[in-house]
Amino acid sequence: MHIKSWLTALLIIVITIGGLGFFKFQQIQAAMAMAEAFPEPSAAVKTHITQSREYVPSYQVNGQIVAKQIVQLQNELPGIIYQVNFAGGDKVNKGDLLLSLNTSEEQAQLASAKATLKLRKSNFARMATLVKQNKVSQQEFDLAEAEMDIAKSNIENLQSIIAKKQIVAPFSGVVGLDTYQVGQFLPSNSAITTIVGDDANIWVDFQVPQTKRRLNVNETVVVTAIGQNREAQRFAAKIVGQNAQMQASSRHMIYRAEINDGATHFRHNELVKITINAKAQQLVVVPNSAVVRNQLESFVYQLVKDDNKAYRAQKLVVSLGERLGDEQVILSGLEIGTLIATEGSFKLRPGLLVYPEMTDDSSLSAALMPMPRNTVELN
Repeated sequence: MHIKSWLTALLIIVITIGGLGFFKFQQIQAAMAMAEAFPEPSAAVKTHITQSREYVPSYQVNGQIVAKQIVQLQNELPGIIYQVNFAGGDKVNKGDLLLSLNTSEEQAQLASAKATLKLRKSNFARMATLVKQNKVSQQEFDLAEAEMDIAKSNIENLQSIIAKKQIVAPFSGVVGLDTYQVGQFLPSNSAITTIVGDDANIWVDFQVPQTKRRLNVNETVVVTAIGQNREAQRFAAKIVGQNAQMQASSRHMIYRAEINDGATHFRHNELVKITINAKAQQLVVVPNSAVVRNQLESFVYQLVKDDNKAYRAQKLVVSLGERLGDEQVILSGLEIGTLIATEGSFKLRPGLLVYPEMTDDSSLSAALMPMPRNTVELN
């Protein structure tokens, strides 16, 4: 009796489990059928076939503008300022008197020296007549001649002192600010002002690291101004010279280039940027929209055909070079002739079905046509 009850219960359990299993199987089959009927995710993108292009990489260094003529005017002798004939920013000509010191004492000494010279000349002329008549000795004649020469030297010395107290422009140009006043005592070797020559051309000095290629005389570099609203000011400069040796402290070579008519745009000691071109290379350049960037890497999506001749996205990690406007230089990771996604590439993921947009090239358009499938586009 007990055995029959156990068998009945077991049969009921088996029937229940079998029924539940069959019901679940039917649910799974229905879900699979629904999944097959649902469109596969896809994306439409614009495409580009990679090509090589001559790429001239460049780098920038800092440069400093150097006037072709510049000097800081200083006084050799001390004295009281008697006259100041310039103001900061004035244009002066070569030989113009800029500043003079009081020379009243030297002028008085000069007048005395001239009177002495007149007397010495008269005495020398008298001695010259007497020596011919043998009325004076040759020694007395030589002494008179020496005294006359000494008087001449005294005059020349005083004239030199007076000239040194007259500060004149050594060349034509523009003077800097004046900081001294009439009546002020000026010690020797005081910095009076700076004068910059009015040459239309100007130099720019810059340093290139030892790791870069050596530049040649007559090679051209590009000088860019620094400052608000001046970034667009670019000027060609031709290298005119270089230092005889490498800088021991920095391992840099110093070069000097000349900017034609640069004095109207730059000032002495002004900081500028120097752009130097390196050796030309053949590299892959792609539209910037083709490159997807994240914190770890940069990559593009190559479009490859699957077994059904439909295009799938394949991720290619690339190494980026310089950005050229709307284009990006690819240093490595991408070969010439590769079909890649451009606009819309941000929607892609590896393995995603892709519909490339048609191009103007009919043969390429035919090559891009995928096999018809039930799809839904990803937004």
